[in-house]
Amino acid sequence: MGAETGWTPLHVLKNDAILPGYIKEHSYGEYIFDWSWANFYEKLGEPYYPKLIHMTPFSPVNSPKFLNATDSEKRELAKESFEFYQNSSLTGEHYLFTNPDEKRILNTLGFTHLKSLQYHFQNKYCSFDDFLSNLRPSRRKMIRKERRKIAESELSIESFTGDSVTVQLLDKFYSFYLATINKKQSFPYLNRELFRSLSILGDKNIIISSASLKDKTVAMALFFEGKDTLFGRYWGILPEFEDQFPGLHFELCYYQGIDYCIENQLSLFEAGAQGEHKLWRGFEPVQINSFHHIKSPELYEIIKNDISRQNQLNDQYLAKLRQYLPYK
Repeated sequence: MGAETGWTPLHVLKNDAILPGYIKEHSYGEYIFDWSWANFYEKLGEPYYPKLIHMTPFSPVNSPKFLNATDSEKRELAKESFEFYQNSSLTGEHYLFTNPDEKRILNTLGFTHLKSLQYHFQNKYCSFDDFLSNLRPSRRKMIRKERRKIAESELSIESFTGDSVTVQLLDKFYSFYLATINKKQSFPYLNRELFRSLSILGDKNIIISSASLKDKTVAMALFFEGKDTLFGRYWGILPEFEDQFPGLHFELCYYQGIDYCIENQLSLFEAGAQGEHKLWRGFEPVQINSFHHIKSPELYEIIKNDISRQNQLNDQYLAKLRQYLPYK
């Protein structure tokens, strides 16, 4: 993290409470997309960056934005950050992937609420077969077929948790992270040392699913376990095996995660941003909330109108998606 990546830390502190923040020179790695606003500014000849955002970098994770803070400290941290932004060259302040209790604080400061969506697996099952039994026959058949193809292949599927998540394993995973980055022609913000350092998180915080062909690892997926939630984050496959095993992504990133949630009685599985294909595999569409403020009053009014339009479309799309849920 730093100016060279376009993510300059700007954290607000009060006693032991903290509001993490980052000054951004671009909109990469955020997952709440504001490129249209940036393009609008560009057409007007106005700078959209730098801006201030509050989120977990590179992770579309719904998480508290105020850490170790009482209600009064949350209000004070938000106000201090807002006043800093207002008196600086920053063009806007943005809270991404917020929790419900943060809405009231941000509303009082004049932020506008933007709705988007993700797909989450709500766990209420005692086994994977129990989960399947609650699906419509066509979707149940589809999932069984996808899993059977992998089970009957020469692939060996293995999961690593606790002490088995070694520095060497995380080092290996880094190469699969890079494979995905290269495929998407993205920027590798996360370096090898960061992945190696994850080994200090300890027992049951990290889960890695791995697929091997004979003695060669061909794909890996990385998860983080919270108090009652599993977070699916990164995955990668060697390019030469992608066409050979087209269903491997579903197995490692979704079905292995569902298995883990059921076995460990986790109530929620957030498998990352986007992906309508998750819908047919048991992930339900849910509303995601972010809050935005633009310094220019004239441009803020235009963007608020755009947000209002986006929210209406999101509500309509969410209602339509729920009609296609695979459950009986």
